[in-house]
Amino acid sequence: MRIGTSIVLLFVAACSLSLGQSKFGSKSFGRQIYKMSKSRNPDQLRQSIEELSARAKDKENFHQFIVLTMMLGEQYVRSGDYAKGEKALIEAYEESKKHMPTRKNKRFKLAYFTNFQFTIFDPTDRLAYYYLKIGSVHSAEKLFQESKERRDRFFAKRSIHRVHPVVGMGSLGYRKGDIESTYRQFNEAERMISHAMTSNYDYDILKRLYLNDLAEICMSLGKRDEALDYIHQLEIASSGAGKFVSKIAALTEAARILEMKARYYLQGGDYEKAKYYLDRADYYNPAKLATSDVRFKIMRTRGQLAWYQGRTSDASDRFITLVKDYRQHIAQNFIAMSDYEKEQFYASLKKDFDIFNAFVLDQKESLAAPLYEEMYNNVLNTKALLLNESNRQKNQILSSGNNELIEKLHQWEYAKALLSAEYYEPTGPQRIEQLEKQIDELEKELNTASGLFSSSTNVLTWMDVKNRLQPGEAAAEIIRVRLADKSSPNIIGDSTVYAVLLIKPDSPSPQLFTIPNGNQLEKRFLPYYRNAILSRLEDTISYREFWQPIKRELAGVRKLYLSPDGVYNQLNLNTLQNTVNRKYLIDEMELVYLTNTSDLIAKEESSKAADAVLIGRPSYDLQNHGQTGAETEGYGQRNVISEELQTFKEQEFSDLPGTEKEVSMIEPILEQHHLKVTAYLGEEAREENVKAVHGPAILHIATHGFFVDDAASAISPMIRSGIVLAGVRHSVATETQEDGILTAYEATNLDLQSTDLVVLSACQTGLGEVRNGEGVYGLQRAIVVAGAHNLIMSLWKVDDDATAELMGSFYRAWSGKNNTAEFRSAQIALRQKYQHPFFWGAFIMLGK
Repeated sequence: MRIGTSIVLLFVAACSLSLGQSKFGSKSFGRQIYKMSKSRNPDQLRQSIEELSARAKDKENFHQFIVLTMMLGEQYVRSGDYAKGEKALIEAYEESKKHMPTRKNKRFKLAYFTNFQFTIFDPTDRLAYYYLKIGSVHSAEKLFQESKERRDRFFAKRSIHRVHPVVGMGSLGYRKGDIESTYRQFNEAERMISHAMTSNYDYDILKRLYLNDLAEICMSLGKRDEALDYIHQLEIASSGAGKFVSKIAALTEAARILEMKARYYLQGGDYEKAKYYLDRADYYNPAKLATSDVRFKIMRTRGQLAWYQGRTSDASDRFITLVKDYRQHIAQNFIAMSDYEKEQFYASLKKDFDIFNAFVLDQKESLAAPLYEEMYNNVLNTKALLLNESNRQKNQILSSGNNELIEKLHQWEYAKALLSAEYYEPTGPQRIEQLEKQIDELEKELNTASGLFSSSTNVLTWMDVKNRLQPGEAAAEIIRVRLADKSSPNIIGDSTVYAVLLIKPDSPSPQLFTIPNGNQLEKRFLPYYRNAILSRLEDTISYREFWQPIKRELAGVRKLYLSPDGVYNQLNLNTLQNTVNRKYLIDEMELVYLTNTSDLIAKEESSKAADAVLIGRPSYDLQNHGQTGAETEGYGQRNVISEELQTFKEQEFSDLPGTEKEVSMIEPILEQHHLKVTAYLGEEAREENVKAVHGPAILHIATHGFFVDDAASAISPMIRSGIVLAGVRHSVATETQEDGILTAYEATNLDLQSTDLVVLSACQTGLGEVRNGEGVYGLQRAIVVAGAHNLIMSLWKVDDDATAELMGSFYRAWSGKNNTAEFRSAQIALRQKYQHPFFWGAFIMLGK
């Protein structure tokens, strides 16, 4: 939203700075800029900027170089190449910092700010707007704050150049969903503009930025009169001779405003005017000149218009093209981003995926087969992209022989460990900021160097999944969908359903059916299920509500591969009891949980490793050379409770003697399977020893698990979840010693690529922050990312005795060939002694 407008400022700036101004070189430079900006060919324009930028760098003319590099970065972003765009914008920002003036340096002020269209402070804001565009609000906020501090120190109180970061902070509030902050910042910007006394400056450059956001806000809130007023003001601010030196910028901005007007009339039900303005938007923004965000908006609005008018075939074609292009856009640009930025970038686009899903569910089944296929393909590919392959990247780097790259990898892993420790024993926010910046920079360098993500990423299809299924098997993706409400300004209503996309070996296309009472499942029936489990009561409802609608479609299916979403990530379907025949679901069918049904496509071979690593009964307080807290006998809780990370290490970590018994019982069983077993107990159950594993066949960890459930927290759920190990009470992360807390964030770096099975024998290790369409952010995600083929984890507090028996039974039957079937058999056997699912159903296996 920002880039299309802000590049206009850069072209105006370049010409203002260049024409006839000796400090930017000769008049010929100004003429070159002017000629270049008239180009209607984006590739030609980009090439011209590159040539001029290189020339300015060779001549060490940093003024020209900063302007041109900034222009180049934004032009790359316009064309959808975020990796090169960010690199250029950072280069302009870093160069500008080298020449940053002080308030006392009057000579600098006179020499380097001609016509006041551009200042050396601008690269900071331009980079911030880029981060805002991809959803990296933390990075954007820091840069806007930096810009404001520097501008306030240098410029006079009534200078227009103090306004830039104020507008930026308003846009930041809008991106974060803080409408109150947005209005406050924009009102302050408008007041500052009205009092500004700067001459020779086009104030509309700044007005366009906030008028665009205000129009979008009002449309999203249904304030149509206000929205139209802001759109009209935006048109005025964008009209007139000399407003846009660049033809591309002028056409793009025109298309942006026209699409917004089309959406305004679409919301009001005036389809003729909506079509009129969409046609004009297409005219001003043909495909060869389209910026990605404007093009996507036009495509989405055209799809909506056809949908609302009942032109289903046209709408279907447009929405399918939209989601396909989005997937390519995501895959192409992930290379430019850290893990955090990838998550935020996807989230910034997710609304359009939600609209597509709502459209699919609004269609008649007889007409929707191509849509079901694309819906399946979409969830298949986006989930695969979001589960990044950092461990494959790690192995690729380690085997590359590139010592510089290997050293960066080790620096990155060490910085992640230090960052995790900072949240549990902080030394100050500045240290956290420094580490986050270092991690992001190293991660981007590693991603780019290893080249894992590119536009050539293999595209998966539902047919690939189908071809892996055997007779009697089926695969299903559950998708949480918010239904369409055409009377709502945002299209998406408050009613939630769960769509199930089902594939069988003989399916001509994916079958789609829905579980309609999604809101009740989440707000009423999930709490009921949890209460029945934890209170060990009979559950007479959950089978009917959560499973019966799925079961009806599974005639002839003996084995179901299931990829859950939303509320289905928070319960173990195997524990649901059929009240008619008194059987549990685990008796009726073999259910295999997957993070994504794409796991069936790249089916992992059994591990060739012949070793096992067992961790149990850590000594939480090494200073006292023993355990802390009272020993527990029989039932013991393997989880810890803390509302704040900063006080996490101050709590009492109860000793878990049952975990030592568990390890001692498992060790001889695995040795009978001819595995070389290494057991770490007590003081040896350290974080260092967990991080030192290299692809064992089995990694079994029995200790305290935790998840600090604070959805409002800005701290990543990958840092708020983990396991507790030896020395946690009195340790601080150093170069030679870990802090005793292995967070999910750190666990993504474990070397588990050849590991057949990871068992997290602790409480609630399967919990985390559920993100619809993305999975659960916590330990289970970390272990999958680290490369493990199968994972056993818990959804609630486990019983020591029952857990020990379950694990013993499972390992005695373990062969490494069919983990899910063997674990299912162990749970069924345990039920002979412990009938309630609280005891035998706490653990689920996530398999491949």
